[in-house]
Amino acid sequence: MLIYAHNMNNTPKPSFHYLDELLKKGKIHLNQNQLENLWRYHKLIREHNKDHDLTRLIKFETIVTKHYVDCLSVPKLIDLKGPMLDIGTGAGFPGIPIKIFMPELKVTLSEHRPRRVDFLNLVIKDLGLKDIETYSHKIIYGSKLEKFNCIITRALETIPETLRRVRDLVNSGGIVVFMKGPNCSEEIREAALTTSLIFKLKSDLHYSISDLDKRRLVTFIRS
Repeated sequence: MLIYAHNMNNTPKPSFHYLDELLKKGKIHLNQNQLENLWRYHKLIREHNKDHDLTRLIKFETIVTKHYVDCLSVPKLIDLKGPMLDIGTGAGFPGIPIKIFMPELKVTLSEHRPRRVDFLNLVIKDLGLKDIETYSHKIIYGSKLEKFNCIITRALETIPETLRRVRDLVNSGGIVVFMKGPNCSEEIREAALTTSLIFKLKSDLHYSISDLDKRRLVTFIRS
């Protein structure tokens, strides 16, 4: 039986074991090494949040649910193949949790804000992650990058805007994955109309990360 230290409102204090418990509550099961890396990542976020403007979330349970459970739900729901580009990754969401879960996946983290790029490079070095790099520029149409089999983005902009920006960065048969809230049907319809010669809707999966947090994972495939 695990015994937790508690704070004044009788909620367990943040800890490695409480992280595991919250992940399992969200139906995320990690092995020992994955948990250790995610816990180290979390501690780095808390240590550097003020100086690097990484997340506005404060409560441990909220961070675990809205960041880690949400990001780690993606490889449970769809098949991810590298190389993968994470656009507007910020503090590393979803790219770093996915990389921790799938260490063999080749990942590029795109983030143009210098302080956050510094933090991402710190995480990569501290966790000893391989086959992962940062791209410290905005992704625009015509960006000089290799092509990817998967591009993923989380709450960055509308679906049609992203598809127009990345259309030349996706291999034929590759996918663009959008982590969205529940109210994105109009974006999907617009994308189907405006990018139909290049992209086709592959899947639109509804899922929950808690009783109150509904999500949609929308995937378009490149022709």
